[in-house]
Amino acid sequence: MSKKKTFSTEKITYIALLVALQVVLGNISQIASMSKQVSLGFVPIAIAGSMMGPVAAMIVGGLGDFFGAHLFPQGAYFIGFTLSNMIVGFIYGYVLHKHKLSWTRVIIATIGVELVHLFLNTLWLSIMYTSKTYWIWLELRAVGYLFEVPFYAVVTYFTLYGLQKIKFQPRFSRDQ
Repeated sequence: MSKKKTFSTEKITYIALLVALQVVLGNISQIASMSKQVSLGFVPIAIAGSMMGPVAAMIVGGLGDFFGAHLFPQGAYFIGFTLSNMIVGFIYGYVLHKHKLSWTRVIIATIGVELVHLFLNTLWLSIMYTSKTYWIWLELRAVGYLFEVPFYAVVTYFTLYGLQKIKFQPRFSRDQ
């Protein structure tokens, strides 16, 4: 008989805390404009991906975006952005989980995340606001993402490094 993998109560609690943190950091600490939004909402998703893997990070990204969009609305809810956040969680989990923390892995994850934000979120914006075509939105947003990659990589690396330094390791991550 095969043992079915489930989330422990401790893991579900950490996921819930990271979802709450993602809602706060993604919506309260943001700088928003019509074409671009910058926030620290990626940090809890990166933590979930590094500590708990892709599935948990996808849950944190998806639920964080869903609750954030409903608690702090900035227009109509659009499920495409939730899908983008779930893909971001998958990337962080796939690249960072069960691997030694390194600048290379963090930069690869950050570039992957920024490509998702650039191409998919631009597509969602062009669908929502048909006043500009996809390529015009892409041109407007591309330069900003070039400046975000180093910032996001540094914040991600030092956040995960800090968690390692204080030896923050939940029981469920030691068992895996």
